Amino acid sequence: MRKYVKRFASFFLIPLVQWYLRKERHYTYKGIEVSVMPGVFHPGFFYSTKFLLSYLDGIPLANKTLLELGCGTGLISIVAAKAGAIVTASDLSKTAVANTKHNAEKNGVNIHVCHSDLLDQIKGQFDFIVINPPYYPKDVTDETTLAWNCGKNFEYFQKLFKQLPGHIHATSNVIMVLTKGCDVASIFSIAKGLGFRFDLIKETNVLFDEKDYLFEIHPD
Repeated sequence: MRKYVKRFASFFLIPLVQWYLRKERHYTYKGIEVSVMPGVFHPGFFYSTKFLLSYLDGIPLANKTLLELGCGTGLISIVAAKAGAIVTASDLSKTAVANTKHNAEKNGVNIHVCHSDLLDQIKGQFDFIVINPPYYPKDVTDETTLAWNCGKNFEYFQKLFKQLPGHIHATSNVIMVLTKGCDVASIFSIAKGLGFRFDLIKETNVLFDEKDYLFEIHPD
């Protein structure tokens, strides 16, 4: 049954979502409204953003430094800033950077937003790093695929785990969401080879990806 549901999503639902997102859209989460520019990951159509938000909802963030790596619309950053966190948001997509800046201003929060290939332009260490990564092993062809494709050889994860040590301290919390539909074993292997491990926090059933997983990442 799951196989047929996935086929339906692949052939009908996903193209329909892509067609819908050709124009700027809007999404509201707990009273926070964000614009979703064409080509930017929509936080309402996919559960991963809400899964990360549900985790942060129970954590005191006041005066904590938080980096949202791959910020998209900036919704997570805005929620964290409203909770009192000192927030940096970054994305490789220039459209996403502009989208986050617009939404931060629209919601009256102060967020440092920067254009960065992973941690290239990021300075300092963070109490929290929140990551909703691209995980399909395909090459990036344009800005619209940045949120989905991590490179044929998982280059995104290789670079991430090489850079991560310079931006965490002994009590940092690095949180990543992954789905059962991606190659979790390969991602774990890359992390282990570069000195990190994944500890499962929570999992939830999701219609098209079967399960989403929330992990803490720690030096191994």
